[in-house]
Amino acid sequence: MLKKGAFERIAKSDKKIGIIANAAARLFSSKGYVETSMEDVAAAARISKGSIYYYFSTKCEILDHILSTFMDAVLENAEYDLQEIGDPEERIRIMILRHVKTYMGNMYLAKTLMHEAHNLPAAKHRKIKVREREYFRIVFRAISSYLSDDADKDRLTVLTFNLLGMCNWLYSWYDPKKSVDPEQLARLIFDTFMNGLSGFARRQEAPSRHRPGR
Repeated sequence: MLKKGAFERIAKSDKKIGIIANAAARLFSSKGYVETSMEDVAAAARISKGSIYYYFSTKCEILDHILSTFMDAVLENAEYDLQEIGDPEERIRIMILRHVKTYMGNMYLAKTLMHEAHNLPAAKHRKIKVREREYFRIVFRAISSYLSDDADKDRLTVLTFNLLGMCNWLYSWYDPKKSVDPEQLARLIFDTFMNGLSGFARRQEAPSRHRPGR
């Protein structure tokens, strides 16, 4: 069993890691990963460069930690929570709201994922891509459940990328301090996407209503 002092050291260590990672994410998302030095991270985190090396051996380790932490937040209970929702339309609404709030709470991490993940070594990059594909499948299944099990898979893929495109680039233009709050933004995305999706569903059903011989 760990003594109280040991628990305190672990808590302080986790807090320091978070401070370093958040400072680095801000720099990576503004200056870029390549242009950011460990000295830059140390200055932004208000910690000595030597202290950073106590927690992270390399700048690449910091990047990997940032992206893994962000994907943890994106995937946390996502599939289970959505499966608990019986109404397919409500499932999509909650999924969009969840996505928007996750991205708004981690905008620097989200931008770092979109622009800097390719700087990871191949093996680590593949692990991040696997987790991105896992999330893609969750969104894909949510849309599929709204349409039908026999919906065209290629078109479902396009619809999934379409929705993710609406949500993933929020960091590039959205200002939460303006009049539209995250809940309202999520609702606007939901309404826009669902209006298009319902039209797609009607077009998909149309041929079956006009089959020859009916």
